[in-house]
Amino acid sequence: MENECAHTNEGTSMTLEPLTLQEALPAPRCMQDESTAIAEEMETVNLSDDPVIQKHVLISKHLTPEERNHLISLLKEFKDVFA
Repeated sequence: MENECAHTNEGTSMTLEPLTLQEALPAPRCMQDESTAIAEEMETVNLSDDPVIQKHVLISKHLTPEERNHLISLLKEFKDVFA
């Protein structure tokens, strides 16, 4: 069975027209499956309140002090999930 596509003309009638296959073009370079490793400077943060227990996570060194404090606060609040 041929693939068909329905078209309406001014909302009054419906006709079926055969679909045509088109050759696919290669995806743009930005959409290609490539793995590009990005090395980012990280710092280790201990989320534990107990000095005996260590629960480390890595966060970016490129955060502003405000972002860093907010992120650490959030990570400590949910340390059972993140560490």
